[in-house]
Amino acid sequence: MTKHYPTPFTPKDSTEMCMQVRKPLSACHTENFVFLRFLMHLFGYTVDGPPTPKDKNVLIESATTDIRTELHFLDGYQHLFDETFMSVFQKKRRKRAVDDQYDFVIVGAGSAGCVVANRLSEIKDWKVLLLEAGIEEPEFSSVPGLAPLQLGSKIDWNYTTQPDEHTCRSRPGGMCDWARGKVMGGSSTINYMIYTRGNMDDYNEWERMGNDGWGYEEVLQYFKKSEDNEDPEVYKKNQKFHGKGGYLTVEWFPYVDPTAVALIKAWQEIGLHYVDVNAENQIGVTHLQSTARHGERMSTNKAFIRPIRKKRKNLTVLTDAHVTRILIEKKRAIGVEFLYKKKIRTVFAKKEVILSAGSLNSPKILMLSGIGPKKHLDKMKIKVVKNLAVGKNLQDHVTSDGVVIRVKKTATDKPLKEKKEDAVLYKKKRKGPLAATGPLQCGVFLQTKYEDTLDLPDINYAFDNGNEKDWIIDPANATKFGMSPVSYYEAINVRPILLKPKSRGYILLNETHPIWGQPLIYPRFFTKGNDLDILVEGNVNIIHIVLPIHRYNKNLKSKDNHRTFLTFYNN
Repeated sequence: MTKHYPTPFTPKDSTEMCMQVRKPLSACHTENFVFLRFLMHLFGYTVDGPPTPKDKNVLIESATTDIRTELHFLDGYQHLFDETFMSVFQKKRRKRAVDDQYDFVIVGAGSAGCVVANRLSEIKDWKVLLLEAGIEEPEFSSVPGLAPLQLGSKIDWNYTTQPDEHTCRSRPGGMCDWARGKVMGGSSTINYMIYTRGNMDDYNEWERMGNDGWGYEEVLQYFKKSEDNEDPEVYKKNQKFHGKGGYLTVEWFPYVDPTAVALIKAWQEIGLHYVDVNAENQIGVTHLQSTARHGERMSTNKAFIRPIRKKRKNLTVLTDAHVTRILIEKKRAIGVEFLYKKKIRTVFAKKEVILSAGSLNSPKILMLSGIGPKKHLDKMKIKVVKNLAVGKNLQDHVTSDGVVIRVKKTATDKPLKEKKEDAVLYKKKRKGPLAATGPLQCGVFLQTKYEDTLDLPDINYAFDNGNEKDWIIDPANATKFGMSPVSYYEAINVRPILLKPKSRGYILLNETHPIWGQPLIYPRFFTKGNDLDILVEGNVNIIHIVLPIHRYNKNLKSKDNHRTFLTFYNN
């Protein structure tokens, strides 16, 4: 029988923020907190397989307590996130002993690490150790509609940027959140599951820069090998670009959001072609494909590790194992040092140490190991092994809160009782609004006047769920709270996203707590080239589309206003 284990996962505790805001945002309403508690009863555990019928009944019965008996937990808010909510089962887990030597040691079980661990452990004679600083993947993260609730939670590193004159000027302290997954599956466990590979020219550019074997035609075979496309329509039309039988399931969600359908039709009516953004042409509108299977998130952990974890005796996976540095001897990585069960341990690699801790933690670990800019390492009193520009060239797809549009006919917000019914429906059958990501199912890729390469988009539009009153009351915090399922909304936020930024940032070690403190992230958005002009163009275009009547947009024509807005509300 499949066993279930409680997990220390809890959503972001927004109670303190709720007490500080002048007027209550929708995320601070009593109903929202009650619904969150209900969801934690249903999904506050981790599994190695699907729940047994008996376990399902226990969880659902526990969750469907009369709402009136739940209200006493609202006193002070903080009790809502007590771990007793998740302790439905007694924790019983047998852990395999840690050896001190492996052929390969992989640091980080994220989007890359899980794939690498799967591939290397195919060779039975190779012993592979996969180390993850976070916890096991919680069932909560499997629910597509609950994606916003992963951000700022215990499975997010909760990193923030450093303030500067071009970035996040409206945010508290001038700092934006920089979400990174601290959990099995990494950021593939906390993202919005959009399956977009990027434009083929991105890969060809890597090859032109001297990276042989990284051109689009070369990497396409590996995309197809990993993919198990469950959409007959997509696969049939574009078999050249899609695969079947791989570990990673790709599909359309079983529930199609009404606003997403309306948006796709609207963009087609103004002349955009419907496209498969993972095929030959990318400019147009699309029903986005997702890394999901039968209404559940398909993280790299669920896709590449769970199917093999108990079968391959040569693979060891450790969670809550925080790597502090790479052990280097005679310019060769021979192992790693890590914190596990409150003790510093060492493990050695006979062949390779593979660092796959992400764009922020990989450079952090390298610098802690003495590989990085000499000037910075000297300041931190770290012995320099190799003077390299580690932490430089940081880039991200900067976006903005964009334009907020109230929807009427396709609004999906509903009373608490109906939301609870949706949650139980999802629990039993993986269907309903929670089996999808709301209006985010629609994706648009456009080319502005600043890009002249054929079929190379420089702007992408995403459509977030929202609440119109929140944007009026407190636009800076309207998205920061992120405590409502993406399935329910009465407004949408149209975000322009910069696809090919020229600006570059950097990260440094925390001067006060270099090992356990957050790395210092300096994104330096809008500091090079025409990045800001492109994003302004994206904002202007959407306003012209949704506000075509002159009297409504006459005060929005000044691009200086857009520039100011984008530097205040970007993230």
